[in-house]
Order: sequence, then structure tokens, then C-alpha cells
Amino acid sequence: MNLLLVLSALLAVANSASPPCPVCGVADGKFYAFDFSALPNTTFRLDGVHSMSYWVAQPCMNAIPPSGECEDVGGPALQQLGDSVTANRALVPCIPLGKLSGSTSTAVAAGGKGINITMTSGPEYPCGSQNFRTLRFVMVCDATAPADNPPSTVVEAPSCTYTVTWSHPSACGSVAASCAHPAPPAPPPAPPCELCNPKWKPTWSMPRSTVLMACNDSGFHDVNEAIKYGVVVYDWSNAKQIWANTKPMDDEALLTKQAEMVLAADPGIPGEQPRVWVYRNSIKALNWYGSVREKLDDPAYAGWFVRFKDYKGPASNHSYHVPACTYEKCSGFYHDQEQTPEHPHGDGSCTDECDCGQAPCGEYIFDHRNASFRDWFINEYMITSETIFHKPISIGLGWIDDSMTLNGPTEEDKNFIEDTGSSAQDMKDHVAAYRANMYAFYSKLVSLGGWAWQLIQSHGPGLKGLTTDKCVESLHAWCQNNTTNWRTAAVYQVRPTDTPDSMYQSTVEFLLTRGPYAWLGYGWVGCSSSPRPRPAEWDVEYGTPENACQETGPGTGIFARDFPKATVTYDCNTQSGKIVMK
Repeated sequence: MNLLLVLSALLAVANSASPPCPVCGVADGKFYAFDFSALPNTTFRLDGVHSMSYWVAQPCMNAIPPSGECEDVGGPALQQLGDSVTANRALVPCIPLGKLSGSTSTAVAAGGKGINITMTSGPEYPCGSQNFRTLRFVMVCDATAPADNPPSTVVEAPSCTYTVTWSHPSACGSVAASCAHPAPPAPPPAPPCELCNPKWKPTWSMPRSTVLMACNDSGFHDVNEAIKYGVVVYDWSNAKQIWANTKPMDDEALLTKQAEMVLAADPGIPGEQPRVWVYRNSIKALNWYGSVREKLDDPAYAGWFVRFKDYKGPASNHSYHVPACTYEKCSGFYHDQEQTPEHPHGDGSCTDECDCGQAPCGEYIFDHRNASFRDWFINEYMITSETIFHKPISIGLGWIDDSMTLNGPTEEDKNFIEDTGSSAQDMKDHVAAYRANMYAFYSKLVSLGGWAWQLIQSHGPGLKGLTTDKCVESLHAWCQNNTTNWRTAAVYQVRPTDTPDSMYQSTVEFLLTRGPYAWLGYGWVGCSSSPRPRPAEWDVEYGTPENACQETGPGTGIFARDFPKATVTYDCNTQSGKIVMK
């Protein structure tokens, strides 16, 4: 893919002074020296297609996006992934395109009229079929360019190779007697990510490291299954047939009740992870939640919800791609019924007319642009006495669903922009306000000892199906004490349809590569009243390992990790592993 980008914004952030950035090379049989400390001390944003953005700083700096824009992962150029892959992600993932701590080379243009600086990322950021990305700064000598001249373009060609073109007077080299700096000095490591791991004490207990995202839409979930897992996460659809027929509905209250049932049976361990996590939606105002309905029905809070374009009461019912009215109830606030309880049948079936208060039941949309909305959203809807401040035992926040994108809310009717009359600038403002509010929310949540599924950024190495070489390369990256792969919390997921052997191999991979904050189990796999398969290996205590896994010998392709009560091995040659109890 060839992505030609145009500069859309200049964002001066981070460093108080430009770091030294000498580099040199050879051309025409001569040494040429360059000093890029004269480049702007700025992180530049370059917007591209597919909602992707790039953040670029000078070669000796770490690009530092504004708070909330993306994870701080280090490197002079970062790719910020687009909306299509960041829905339901707390932090917009950023990938370093290259690092000076990796493989670096330079090539000087004739007469010292520019220099190319090439660097690669590490194996922890694979791309396509290769285990790295390549970043090339093409520094073009232009003595007439202003001192604050920004980079002009980023091009990805061929795939996984990114070229930043930058014209600047500092790219005009001077003849030198020798070459003391054949590569630019590496910047300091990126600071610890504040939103990458929870603040609570980690657990290495295998049973308490299992997770179940649970949902029984016909009634309450079986507490006896819930307490087998270290963490149980409840979806909004849990007990749906009960709350959908309550007048008015209050899904929120029944989620709290379900959590309290589990906590009564097993409160968890003080100081460790919250035992039960519950669902909230970050962009859809679901009025079967009592706290949302209260605000939606109160005219004083009308500015907190997005409106239909030119709504004129019941006469507008058929003016949009979605109905404004249901039975005798109408609302000028935009809503659809994509996943909504309805009579006689919907996503939740009401025995008679559904009751969500004064307005029709529907998926309304929060307007994060409203300044007064933020405080309620964070402190009365997300972080409340029914979640983090629940007494006597805290209830965690789990699946923080959906997001606002430039194309509209995720999992909402595709005609949202047309039906609300939103302009391109309106959508940019929606996205910017949403991201700012979510960053503020997650920052406060983590500072209070909370967490959420969307903050989990890793899913393990994914050994299944890798070739022997790729398996070895991957495990060399994971089998390091304090590997960067442990920088973020991880969930290793299985599915109910997995075979017993597949479940066993997933357990091997988990034990072999997990860090301090990691879970093994079920993500979202739908609602069911039947228990999920649970391998016997999940109920064994293996103890806390002293070290990461290691290759048993040079070139063996076999990796092992020693636990106090077991040894776990994985053979990349046969794509199989085993747990041997001591």
C-alpha cells in the first residue's frame, strides 16, 4: 500500500530542548557531517487514509503525541491505527515504525546534499510476513527552507517500509576529517505507560488468572460457574429477559445485583484484581440503564445527546433512515434500534410495549462535545457507587463498549451522519471530544485502582500456526525478563468450540509467556445458559516463576519455563508443548 499523506496539523509537544543529533557518512570518498539538533523540537501529525495518522519527530527524538491520542511507545515516527481497528480500544494503538536502538544505517547524497537514515523496529512490532518495520528518513538539503520547516510526506512503499521526507537546511552536510557518529544517538527509552497495566497487586495463581466474559440472557448467570474464574465480566445482555420486562427497565441495577451475588459467594482477595467487572457503553446512551434514562427524560440535559436533523415531532417519524417514534412515544434525539429490546421480538423481547421511560427504547448517542457532560459521564455514570465505589467490595468496570469515529458511532445505523445533519467538522469535533473524555475517564479509573477490558492491549504471542522460524523469533522476543511484551496487560483467549488439545496448548502458551498482568479464558462468545468448557489445568497452582522462558539450547527451537511445581515447555519444531508437574 502506498500512503501519501498531507500535513494536517503541527503539534508542539514534549521536549523542552532539542537533543544533540550528530550524524555523518561517506559520499564521493569524503566524510560529511550533519547536525540535526537544528530541526524543530516538535512532534508533527500527518493524517492519511483509512483514519490513520502518523506522528513524526526529528530522528534523535521520541515522537510524543498529545495525551490521549495514543500509547507512548517510543520511536521518532509512530503509526496511529485507524478507526476500523481501534473500536473498543481504550488507547488508540500506536506502532513505532523504527527505533534507533535497532538496526540503523545511513547513506549520504552526492556532495553531502542530504542523507538517508534507515532504522528498523523490533520483533515485538511485526508487519506482514516479516518481524519488523523499516523507517527511512530522507533528509533533503534545502538551504532556503525555514528553520521550522516540517516533514512533508510519509509514504509506505513497499509494504512495511515507511519513508519520511524532510527538507531542511540542516540536511546540507559539511566536509569532515572523520566520521565520529555513523548513526544518530538513540533517545532515552519511552517513559512507563500509565494506562498499560493495573495498579493492583498482580497474581500468579492459575485459577485466579482465568477470565470469563459471561452472559445468560434468559436470567441470572450461574454463580457456581462464575466463582471458578478469577475474573468474571458481565455483558449488558445478562438477565435480559428479566430486565426487558421490568417497568421501567433497569439493566444497570440488575448488573449490580448479579455482581453482588458473585461477591457474596467469593469476594476475591483484597489488594488484587476486582472479582467482578460490569458493562458500560461509552457512546451509546442506552435508556434501559436507569442513570441514562433519568438524564434523557430531563429537558435540562438535552445538550448531552445528539439530535435528529430538523426534527418536527411525530410528523418526522418517517423522515430518517430510522424511526423517531415507537408506538405513541417519539424523540428528537437521534436513536436507532440496532440492538434494542422490542415488542414482540427484538434484542430482548418485551411481552407488551417496552418501557424505557418517556422516550422510545433505543440506542441514543452521547454528545461528548458538551462541556458539562464530562463530569457526569466520568463521576456518575462510569465511576460510581455501583462500580468502583461500590461497598463493601468494589465492582470493576469491564467491557467499555463502542466508540465515536469519523464515520459515526460504531455498531450504529450507517446513516447516522445524514440523519443528524453532521458535517465533516462536526464529526472531527465529536471524535476529538470523545477521545479527550475517554482519556480523562481511563486516567481517573486507573488512578483509583480500576481497570477495563479495553485497556488490555496484548493477546500473547499467538504461536498456533506459526512456522518454526517465526515461532522461534516470536519466543525470543517474549522469553526475556521484563520483556516489552509485558509492558501491557494481556488476555489469552480460547473459544468454547476449541478441542481439549487446543485448550491444553493455549494453557501451555499462557504459562510459558505470561507476564505479571495476564488472563487466560473467554472473551465475548455470545450469551448462553450452559457453562463453558474449563480445562483441569486451569485449576492447578503452579506457583510464581523466577524468570521468563528460555531456549533450552542454541538452535533447539525448544523453550522452557520453570515454575515451583511444574516445568512448561514448547517445541517450535512440532508446534506442541507440555506441562510436567514436579
